Amino acid sequence: MRQALPWREVFHAAFQSLWAHRARSVLTALGIIIGVASVLTVVHLTRSLEGRIMADVNREGSHTFFLEPYVPFSVWQKGLKVRFQPLDPQQLRELRALVPEILLASPEVSLYGPRNEVKAGGLVRRVALRAMDENGMDLAGLELAAGRGFTPTDRATRAPVVVLGSRIAQDLDLTPARLGTTFTLGGQTAELIGILKRQGDVPFLPQGGEEAAAYGPDGQVYIPYGAFRELWTPGAEYGTSWRLQVDPRLAVADAEELLKADLRRVRGLRGDDPDNFQLATNRKQVEMVEKLGRTLLAASAAMVSVSLLVGGIGVMNIMLVSVGERTREIGLRKAVGARRWDLLVQFLVEAVVLCVAGGILGAVLGLGLGTLLSRVALKHVGTVPPWTLVAALGVPALVGLAFGLYPAHKAAKLDAIDSLRYE
Repeated sequence: MRQALPWREVFHAAFQSLWAHRARSVLTALGIIIGVASVLTVVHLTRSLEGRIMADVNREGSHTFFLEPYVPFSVWQKGLKVRFQPLDPQQLRELRALVPEILLASPEVSLYGPRNEVKAGGLVRRVALRAMDENGMDLAGLELAAGRGFTPTDRATRAPVVVLGSRIAQDLDLTPARLGTTFTLGGQTAELIGILKRQGDVPFLPQGGEEAAAYGPDGQVYIPYGAFRELWTPGAEYGTSWRLQVDPRLAVADAEELLKADLRRVRGLRGDDPDNFQLATNRKQVEMVEKLGRTLLAASAAMVSVSLLVGGIGVMNIMLVSVGERTREIGLRKAVGARRWDLLVQFLVEAVVLCVAGGILGAVLGLGLGTLLSRVALKHVGTVPPWTLVAALGVPALVGLAFGLYPAHKAAKLDAIDSLRYE
């Protein structure tokens, strides 16, 4: 009875054949490489974006709510009549009386205008102003690198004091050693009382130049709410939003329902009147990114399916060519005792090794490209779940088995005598 070839010899013969035509093997596996690399890149970017947003959520707290006096455009599209109202401090006082679970509340408004210009020494920069009260920095998760934040006295007296983001402070050459010095803001004298720690750039938005001043905390100038009245454009108060921090012992969903019900009461909304405000938590950002991640993963799965199909067809084609090139070798091996099973296994191993090697190269390329793009675009590198790495090897192996079976079967069926006569 003939003995089967040892597995070591089978693998050795498969690797030897692939290495002898290595350029052709790499080109054949290109579809596999592109498919696996694309999926891992998308997964890496999605996880990095989730990690970046989760870091912001953890810094601000999951029980922080954002309250704005505007409604989504979708409400207007429905033809609903919305009665606009600003969110003034009196309404917030009434809301806090109705909802004692609100621990902190801070108004917040961004001010833009041609007069928003800082002059420090010979340096001039156009800036974005962000006004908040003494609780604003804590609620926004902004940390000081030097100096102090705002106090109730600053707000009450409309003190001309400012806190600078790290990038604008660097641009103006205002170091922690210069705390207490004055400079000009919109033609008025302002005192530097604090500089923020670097908070990080906002993903996918401009990061350099004056046009980037409005994006992210590092490029902004912070003032007490109500200060520098000359810089407030008409109607700026109507754009005031609020951050609310609710007792963490209250579930987020319950807190949202409670706040909405009492806000409607405070703002005089009755019955079927549509909400004339927006109330959201930063958890919705995470949900949005998770939904985006699922969409991107589905799209990349479709892409990889096409790539694997093309790669699999390429593998089958090359294996058929290889069978034709090695017909005499197959006949010789059969003549010296090789069984059909031995030849079937060898050609299947070649197809699987070719596809798995493509999966490994694709995984390395995808991880490298995903890491690079995450660092550049997101300034945060997430971790890739283990299942993606397992799939990067397992799926190509299945493709190799599926598309290598026919060439392997054809090689195993060849007649020994006919094969030896083959020219």
